[in-house]
Amino acid sequence: METRIVYRKESAVISAAFSDNRLTSITVNGSDKELIPGDIFLGRIASVVPGIGGLFVNIGLEKNCFLKTDCADDPFVRQSHADGKLHEGDELLVQIIREEGRNKPATLSAKLSLSGVFVVVSSGPRGIRISSRISDEVEKKRLTKLADECLGDSAYEIMLRTNSSHADPEHVRNELRMLMETMQKLTTEGLMRTVGTKLYEGLPAYLCEFRDSKNPSPDRILVEDEDIYRKMKSFAAGFRPEYSASIRLSDRSVYPLEAEFDMRARISELTSRKVWLRSGAYLIFDTAEAMTVIDVNTGKASDSKTTQKGFLACNLEAGEEIARQLRLRNISGIIIVDFIDMPSPEDRDTLMGRLRELMENDDIMTRVIDMTKLNLVEITRTKKKRPLAEDLRKFGIYQPTREKD
Repeated sequence: METRIVYRKESAVISAAFSDNRLTSITVNGSDKELIPGDIFLGRIASVVPGIGGLFVNIGLEKNCFLKTDCADDPFVRQSHADGKLHEGDELLVQIIREEGRNKPATLSAKLSLSGVFVVVSSGPRGIRISSRISDEVEKKRLTKLADECLGDSAYEIMLRTNSSHADPEHVRNELRMLMETMQKLTTEGLMRTVGTKLYEGLPAYLCEFRDSKNPSPDRILVEDEDIYRKMKSFAAGFRPEYSASIRLSDRSVYPLEAEFDMRARISELTSRKVWLRSGAYLIFDTAEAMTVIDVNTGKASDSKTTQKGFLACNLEAGEEIARQLRLRNISGIIIVDFIDMPSPEDRDTLMGRLRELMENDDIMTRVIDMTKLNLVEITRTKKKRPLAEDLRKFGIYQPTREKD
């Protein structure tokens, strides 16, 4: 059975999905109006720092946000300069693209994007792109023609998402027009507001998952909070009507979702340094400033200690769990995995091929680079939001503990 739950925990909103009682995704969102990706503000440049290739922008908060120079092309500026460059004091529209980290400010872009279920509309230059996961050439041509007709002379960049493949053309067309109208209003009226004004609010994580899902509706979507329940019903009515019937309001007074789905224990496992595998082998996760290192150990898996076949089986099991843990823990950046050594080149090729298959299923771009001469596997995962452990620390919930081996 496919189930999703959404509940409040102190100052956070937690959303988790299960398939036959196995956790498949989890997000933690602040319920205190924190900055989230997608928010659009009118900001003022506080300082230009060429040495680090960027600018610091005041959007009305205590901390300034960071705008990389290469994310500041063709900005919407209240008043441009003859040299075409951005200067201290300039006022411009900016969008949050990455949340504030433990030691880093929130990251901005001057290129604005609005996402829907089927399409993403971005500020110029004019162009049409198709999701790389749509491989049908006939479908690509159909979608390109549909988007081109809707665009007309408008100078927007359109990206057709995976969900647009074989979707009702009228649904795609209506969403595209709605997002274009919203973008037009933002870019024409936004510069008339005062600095620090939030012009557009990004979707919280629990609604982003709703919007971005490529899977059929879960059997149940259980929501504990009435306000969140109303928001989800409203969003489903406008964007995902097929989900509406699955959304149910759960009675917290009878049995809280947190207890029913044993969330405290599940989250404790996701913040643990050691992860046991069914075979008796285990993984060790160590996070440094520059990278995450994962060690695969045979542990109690006695068969793996004596046979090459056992080594491969253990590594393949570890690979599947590593792919799952990267998604659930939201580990990103450089990842190094020390698998059990396998002398056979064929076994190493089998492991690398399976890893690449597993990582392709990740919604966040994840690349298996190579295996080094020391038999260490190099992986990179795009950094889009904070790691789960960092979110838990930020909101003071389910505090992770670091245990000894």
